[in-house]
Amino acid sequence: DCAFCHTAAGWDPSSFHHDAQYFRIYSGTHDNEWNTCTECHTSPGDYSSFSCIDCHEHDNQNSVNNDHNGVSGYSYTSAACYSCHPNGN
Repeated sequence: DCAFCHTAAGWDPSSFHHDAQYFRIYSGTHDNEWNTCTECHTSPGDYSSFSCIDCHEHDNQNSVNNDHNGVSGYSYTSAACYSCHPNGN
């Protein structure tokens, strides 16, 4: 629901702060790496659902698997990515 964070008059002011409340997309390595919310939130209208593995180097599962060789509990899923990399690092 847009009105939960924004007014009908526009995006600002907003009580929603993506970097502080969820995932750092306006700073760090993800700054300027995306254009629309739907690049990460791939299920229309469901912002609780997200994908980490559809972008840049993450789209090659074999490469990501090799990078995580020996990492306990590793799984090639977005929820697993976020559980270990909540700040994008």
